[in-house]
Amino acid sequence: MVEAVVAGAIAFDTDTIGNLDKVDNVTSSASMERCSNIRKLLEEQHRKWWRNQMHGQQEWWADEDSYNLTAFNQINGIWPLGHPLPLPDWAAGCDDEYAKGVLHFDSVWEYEDLNAIIETKLHRMLEETHYDTVNLFVDFYRAFKRTRRSDLKSFFQFYDLPINRRHHMCVSLAMEIMTRIIEIFPVLQHYLYLVSCEEQVMSQSDYIESTDEVGGLNSPHANVEKEHAMVAMKISIAGREGVMILDPGYHIGRAVTVMSDQMYPHTGWFTQSKEPRLQRDYCYNYCLQNKKFVEWMERETRGDEQSFKSSLIYVEQPYVTAIDVTVRRNLVYNFRSLLSRDAKGRVFAGIYLPVVPNCNESHFTLFYDGPNDQRIKVKFMFNVFKNPGKIPDNVQQHLCKLAPQLNMKEKELSELCKSLADVINDQDFIQQLLSINEDIGVMSAEN
Repeated sequence: MVEAVVAGAIAFDTDTIGNLDKVDNVTSSASMERCSNIRKLLEEQHRKWWRNQMHGQQEWWADEDSYNLTAFNQINGIWPLGHPLPLPDWAAGCDDEYAKGVLHFDSVWEYEDLNAIIETKLHRMLEETHYDTVNLFVDFYRAFKRTRRSDLKSFFQFYDLPINRRHHMCVSLAMEIMTRIIEIFPVLQHYLYLVSCEEQVMSQSDYIESTDEVGGLNSPHANVEKEHAMVAMKISIAGREGVMILDPGYHIGRAVTVMSDQMYPHTGWFTQSKEPRLQRDYCYNYCLQNKKFVEWMERETRGDEQSFKSSLIYVEQPYVTAIDVTVRRNLVYNFRSLLSRDAKGRVFAGIYLPVVPNCNESHFTLFYDGPNDQRIKVKFMFNVFKNPGKIPDNVQQHLCKLAPQLNMKEKELSELCKSLADVINDQDFIQQLLSINEDIGVMSAEN
């Protein structure tokens, strides 16, 4: 059913502005009214900001198992000789075809309506997806072995990075939540965009000053690795500037609001995870030195002791090398995990492992929810898979309980663990991988 709203020669329909049928768990009259209000708001914004960009057809963002990388404006970065990673890059500027607008709200309650709808989509997505660098790791290894090459570094540079809707890390999770939101409100494709993040920046002043030097963050001298990516959307609430941040890669179940004046609806500090011995709190603010960045602060509390870390999110421009730089960087990282999250972002089941030089010392940890709110957590050496035809009974029992919490069949999980053991036990591959990871770490050490 098409509902037309005419403004001059431009007509808006409900398929272009917002598809209310695709909002999850929206059954109450209040929720439907909220969606209708947002539809009208976006209709007005589209007329105001994108009058000259109406094309009559909607770009597709994802099919059943892949993403349209053109829609996300993803490109390959320049790779200088001797540099361990391609150089990051961003959309050119306000005149660029892929530049994003500022979504304006007349009142806080208008923004709250959209924020609530987006969080509903985010909660559903966190439940339905995994954070998974294990399958990506195994796929990388198998592709390398098929080439019969001996030099991993040269293969790493030419590897065609697989991006699908099954095996997610931060970049594809960011693409997934964008896709799901745009399914409801297609107009938001003009506002949502991928952003880059440099984690645990040692000196914010030095890092930010480098953006003003010749070449800025695009320079090989910037020594950035951009190991994380998320989603941003610039907003204005009654003239007050802000940005919305979505980070499903770190299991954050909130549509975080960052206001320049730090007044409501600014999110401020919130508890991301709380365990008996560790509480982790996050806070996002515009960086005082340069508002092109949002500072992401992390506070860890262990007993009476607290420690702090800061990362910088570059929100000024869309990040166009998220796959070529961030996914590639994470392929050779020395830690792997496969994790299930609930709707609020609690990680309740999974496998994780450090990648260590000596395969005889390689181990993995698996964990899952047990009866009576127990957290079951066990560690095994990878040599339990030395006989590929027989997994020890005690290991298999845990895999049997873990599999359904990972939404996997027991046999599928067992085969994945065996494949992972094959990778970990290939000493030459692991040594080369860790060497590449070290080169990246040395390159970015001053950040």
